[in-house]
Amino acid sequence: MLKKDISKKKKVKNGNLKADWKKGKNIIKMDLPVMLFKEKKVFIAYIPVLDISGYGNTESESLSSLHIVLEQYIDYTIKKNTLVTDLKSLGWTISKRSKPFIAPELTDLINSNEYLHDIFNKKKFAVQQFPVLLPEPKLV
Repeated sequence: MLKKDISKKKKVKNGNLKADWKKGKNIIKMDLPVMLFKEKKVFIAYIPVLDISGYGNTESESLSSLHIVLEQYIDYTIKKNTLVTDLKSLGWTISKRSKPFIAPELTDLINSNEYLHDIFNKKKFAVQQFPVLLPEPKLV
C-alpha cells in the first residue's frame, strides 16, 4: 500500500549527491526520487529524472523490478558510451565540479514529460528516495 500522498503543490527536490571510492574507481552515490503508484492492480515504481520504471504485484516487487531496469540502463549506456549524452537529453547538468551529476527538478520536468504530468495530476502517489551508484563522468 502507498505510504503517503505528496501534495501536488509541494516542490519535490532531486537527490543529493556525494562522491565515494569503490573498487578503485570513483563512484557517485545519489538518492533519486522514485514515485510509487498503482495502475489498475499493478504497482509502478517510476524514476522521472531517468524516465525508467519497474512494476509488480506489490510495492516491493515494483522496486525490485525498478532495480533490475536501472542496472540494465546503467550497464547498457556505459557499454555504449552514451550515459552522459543520455542524461543530458533528460535535462541533467553534467560537469567536472564536486557534484558532477545534477538531476533536473521534478517540478521542471512536469511540463515536458506527459507521463509525469499525468501521475502528478491524476494519480495517488508516494515519493521515496532510491539509492543509485553511477561512475564519475569522463568529460573531454
